Amino acid sequence: MNRLFEIIKGSFIGLANIIPGVSGGTMAVIFKLYDKLITAIADFPKQPLQSIKDLFFILLGALIGIIVGVFVIAYFYTKLPFVTTLVFVGFIIGGLKPIYKEVSGFYYKTPYWLGFLIAIVIIVGLPMMSSNMQIQTGFIYYIVLLLIGALTAVTMIVPGVSGSMVLLVIGYYTHVLELAKSFITAFLNFDLEALLDLLIPVFLLGIGFVLGGILFSKLTKWVIIRYKNMFYTIVFGLVLSSPVAIIYILNQSNPILNTKLSEVFIGLILMIGAAYLAHAIIVKSENKKSQASERKH
Repeated sequence: MNRLFEIIKGSFIGLANIIPGVSGGTMAVIFKLYDKLITAIADFPKQPLQSIKDLFFILLGALIGIIVGVFVIAYFYTKLPFVTTLVFVGFIIGGLKPIYKEVSGFYYKTPYWLGFLIAIVIIVGLPMMSSNMQIQTGFIYYIVLLLIGALTAVTMIVPGVSGSMVLLVIGYYTHVLELAKSFITAFLNFDLEALLDLLIPVFLLGIGFVLGGILFSKLTKWVIIRYKNMFYTIVFGLVLSSPVAIIYILNQSNPILNTKLSEVFIGLILMIGAAYLAHAIIVKSENKKSQASERKH
């Protein structure tokens, strides 16, 4: 049962990285997988087999989530952006209480509240930035792919910071999403010619992702060990303000005032349901851990 929960939680992490503004790191914090992920990724160079064993079912779920996200969630985001967005906002709201418990005793104290406010400013301000960076050929393009892979890993690790949102800001969200769609489709259809054409860009994205993930997770692990209270205060600010960034991004491409009342109603109902589901998964997982701990004693 624990493995099933890890697959389910991992799938939400994977799904979250497809929707602009939604953070995979946020989902990891909400479902209390963050410390486990950071430790396993940071320790991968020293003990790769143990790290893979620790993360296998989470990564399996994330892979399932990414595949579903690329083909299904991305479709619904195109057709019903308001409803789809509110579902993820619901998951974030449903997961706020456990994060608040981590920092409830000190986040309002100096200098913690400063970190809390800076985190909010970053998340609210990031979607307002824009770039015309659009290099898609030549040697520089390959360097860009490496950097995008590393950046994607970093944004997956930092709770509240959406990798898809950052890709939108630098102008590569659609390109990377199309690469992922084309590669998965070619793989499922055993289209060797298409796979060979996509091999280099996908490989470079993957290498950048692995290197960025390992290096940044080591830094994050070091910060958590030495500055845990400040770290989780900043995380609380990032996660708390992320729905604002998500709604802002939605409004840029699909003005909320133009949304049909039926979609608003359905979106709100599903948001409440998603919040309840996130809370239920967390509580169920915590109960399983408590029962396992009691058996050991």
